[in-house]
Amino acid sequence: MISALILYYINIKPTHGYEIQKFLQVSGLEQWTKIQSGSIYYALTKLEKDKYIKVLREERTGSRVRKIFEITDSGKKELHLEMAEELDKPISTIGSMKFLMEPMLNTLNKEEMTKILSGHIAKLTEQKEFWEKWKGVKVDSNTPSISRITFEMSIVNINNQIRWHQDLLEHLEDYIRSSKEMEQIIKNIDFGKLEENSSESEEDQKLEYALKLKNEIMKDPQNAMANLDKIIEELQNQVNKKE
Repeated sequence: MISALILYYINIKPTHGYEIQKFLQVSGLEQWTKIQSGSIYYALTKLEKDKYIKVLREERTGSRVRKIFEITDSGKKELHLEMAEELDKPISTIGSMKFLMEPMLNTLNKEEMTKILSGHIAKLTEQKEFWEKWKGVKVDSNTPSISRITFEMSIVNINNQIRWHQDLLEHLEDYIRSSKEMEQIIKNIDFGKLEENSSESEEDQKLEYALKLKNEIMKDPQNAMANLDKIIEELQNQVNKKE
């Protein structure tokens, strides 16, 4: 999923690994994904080798040189393929990378997502019925507690996955709209520059930005973009004052 995340970001605008790293930090996604900076640069190298991205130009700041990458046509196809495959995967852990998909949903079309989600829900429902059937066969008053708990945990886990995918399917238009709003934020803010010039502590900045982002995106979608523009302007003014 890290390669899809990088392709998603570079598909929005050409950029470098440092900005992607800082976006993850400022938005709070770093704590969720546990993606290290080394993983980002390793993935960039591999994506370039596979010709999914290419160097657009190099920028020098003092002694530091940064490669600015842009996505290729094959990279756009790979992003689409990875997102479609991820959407059809089960949620395997509490920190599943699938939970990162919500702001990236704009990379797939609604009809395609509806088909994938409907099929995945059907598969999960079959799994749930299978576990419920075997629980009825194998669990009785003489069954060890740990076996009974294993069946119950498995059924609850599958049921929660069904609920997650059903909610995504039922509110797909809302999530797609939020995804488009996130795309506008990424287009308008240079996260690497913002982080470099910030005098706030890293944790305070993460919290402040995350709260603002959450509050505005979860509000009435009709007013979200106007309010987000105000936040973007405010953040950019902070950067300009420090230059």
